[in-house]
Amino acid sequence: MTVDLYKMRAKDVMVKDTVYVYPSDSLDEALSLMVENRVSALPVVDAHERCVGFISATDLLDLTRELGDDLNAMVAEGGITSAVLSEKLEAASLLNRQVNELMSDTVISVAPDDTLVKAATEMVRSRVHHLPVVDKQQRLLGILSTMDILNAFANSAPE
Repeated sequence: MTVDLYKMRAKDVMVKDTVYVYPSDSLDEALSLMVENRVSALPVVDAHERCVGFISATDLLDLTRELGDDLNAMVAEGGITSAVLSEKLEAASLLNRQVNELMSDTVISVAPDDTLVKAATEMVRSRVHHLPVVDKQQRLLGILSTMDILNAFANSAPE
């Protein structure tokens, strides 16, 4: 059965069991959640589960600039593991900082009924790989990633 990709909605392919952090959580907690759940970004929610920001592995990697050129060279060459990164950041006492100090507070999101085309267009325009899917009150309902959209595209192709 062929599915019309142009009619698919964010709610059809989003990940509903979303892992998130709070602004007051430590960067160590955020990094641990990313590693444990094999995700490269986390939405940041307030006490009412409204999406107020986003933090990504790239944001954490940017902290390594404070550690010097040697660590940056290792990151650029792909020769660093999350464990080594965590160790270096911890040694520099950077992981004790709060998520709100590093998160992006510009929330680019989509509604559950928005099409995948709209979501993909927003991702390209904003140069992001993850979009929170939120309701009218900005409460987090799920996450939509570029991989989710690619998977939907691949699964909708005729055999």
